[in-house]
Amino acid sequence: MIRNPLALRLDPERPIRDQIHEAARLGARGIVVDAIGDLAPHRLGETGRREVRHILRTVELSLAAVSLPTRRPFDSTDQLDDRLRRAEAAFALAFELGTAVVLARVGPVPAEDDAPRHEVFSTAVRELGLRAEYRGVRLAIETGTESGDVLRSFLDRLAVPSLAASIDPASLLQAGHDPIPAVRALGELVAHAYASDASSSTRVMAPNPRGFGFPPGALDWEEYVGAFEEIGYRGFLTVWPPAGRPAAAHFTSIANRLAAL
Repeated sequence: MIRNPLALRLDPERPIRDQIHEAARLGARGIVVDAIGDLAPHRLGETGRREVRHILRTVELSLAAVSLPTRRPFDSTDQLDDRLRRAEAAFALAFELGTAVVLARVGPVPAEDDAPRHEVFSTAVRELGLRAEYRGVRLAIETGTESGDVLRSFLDRLAVPSLAASIDPASLLQAGHDPIPAVRALGELVAHAYASDASSSTRVMAPNPRGFGFPPGALDWEEYVGAFEEIGYRGFLTVWPPAGRPAAAHFTSIANRLAAL
């Protein structure tokens, strides 16, 4: 039986209030929101933040995480100070809304032989981690651009306690990486994870790292959930419905799949 509570990642293009109530009706225990649109830090004032907290308490949902919008990797100094300031505003928002986890796609870890880019990237991510710590949250870097081993090695070298990892099995599978060893490699650094695969993706993908019997994008669900048992992760598994598809049907399908394990 799965021990992890399920969360639903909301669609930033739809009214947030309606989706919170929908998540509660579906049986989710938490939600993940994007810090954009009406929930952008500069748009959601103190009154709005109180209202979000009140709605979540009313329907007995937790805010599992806030996702930091990032359009570019952090391997360039272009507008870096401004991007760091906006990230810190999202960290403060997350803390005030009641979560200690912020998700971010910071871009691929540059190769060490590309010294200039690697240094800029390392310095920026370290600074993000320090600002997250100052604001009372952990920054969970989304997986997918490299293997779990590579990300673990990078985070270990930075040695910033507030830096963590978010397991995105769909992105890992699309890149040809196996999510199960990624979970094991990242271990205690895992602060968030998705319950998803890439089997419905229309993108051209690498062969499944699980080998024969697993089509491209398919996840070994039993091994995946078992890996979280191994590392002692008891946090949320977040269902992230594909864009343009009904959230209710997708959430229910994943919930039923996990319940059958």
